[in-house]
Amino acid sequence: MKLYEYVIRRLITLIFVLFVVSFIVFYLARGFPSAISPWAPYIHPKMTTEQIEQVIKEHGFDKPLTEQYFYWIRDILRGDWGLTGTWANGRPANEVFFRHFPYTVELAIFGTIITIAIGIPLGIVSAIKNNRLPDHICRVIALAGYSTPSYWFGFILQLIFFFYFSLWGLPHLPSSGASDLEVTKITGIPILDGLLTGNLAFVQDEFLHLILPSFSLAFISLGFLARIVRASMLEVLRQDYIIMARSKGLKDRVVIYRHALKNALIPAVTLIGLFFASLLGGAMITEYVFSWPGVGQQALRAVMQGDSNFLLIYSFVFAIVVVSVNLVVDIIYAFLDPRIRYQ
Repeated sequence: MKLYEYVIRRLITLIFVLFVVSFIVFYLARGFPSAISPWAPYIHPKMTTEQIEQVIKEHGFDKPLTEQYFYWIRDILRGDWGLTGTWANGRPANEVFFRHFPYTVELAIFGTIITIAIGIPLGIVSAIKNNRLPDHICRVIALAGYSTPSYWFGFILQLIFFFYFSLWGLPHLPSSGASDLEVTKITGIPILDGLLTGNLAFVQDEFLHLILPSFSLAFISLGFLARIVRASMLEVLRQDYIIMARSKGLKDRVVIYRHALKNALIPAVTLIGLFFASLLGGAMITEYVFSWPGVGQQALRAVMQGDSNFLLIYSFVFAIVVVSVNLVVDIIYAFLDPRIRYQ
């Protein structure tokens, strides 16, 4: 089967997957009592009883859950994702979501870059220097990474790089929030908009605000990535073609980076894709600790208020992200290893 045929088949399959996921998410969000009824944001004090009943019937809030689901799908196709509660001033849920979503994307991208930039070199060094001091140091860093709670690590970063550095009169990093400078919106992702408009002052300020939360978010995942790369590299370095390449007198650098690394990265690609999806959807606590204006912090507020309308769009969009990332990973496989064939 050709790659484009495989992609088309997967896209068709994804439609059914998202249909099932959306129903499960809908049932979990609407099937249990919540603090905010899904129709409550539509109701105004000046509305009559007849008008309130009309709103409930129009959106199917008086129907069984199964029927409510199809009303919800219909409203989504119309661009109506429901309204939020008082925590977001009753604004449309999709408006609140997509206003904050670019900040979460920005944070996840930087977290993924840090994961790759640190995790892969750590894994390579650990494999090359197997059971020697560099390997032991890399193992300690990796173990610390995936055994440290992200919220605790975030507080430590704030304590050191903001509080103590400012106390000692040293240049310090911002401890919370995003840049307060103005930038013209083009893509919605702040730092990218700053680059496109040539606003270097904003880019620098936004980058400084990103350092601590993105590193805190990446610290756990880079430990996992380093361990996977190490194990994969050790396995590849024992292969016959690597032994033959060394027997021909090729330099270690050529053997490792030209012959071994490409094959060793295949299992790492899966993790990197999943890490990006998990960083995108799991930044809730990190955003709260650093007061980052992303969608994760808004979802946390929605959870506290029991706002099912916002939680539905939050869960559904990230389900789309996860299945899309898995498809992209499969496509990248074909370029990393031409031997891979899809059935």
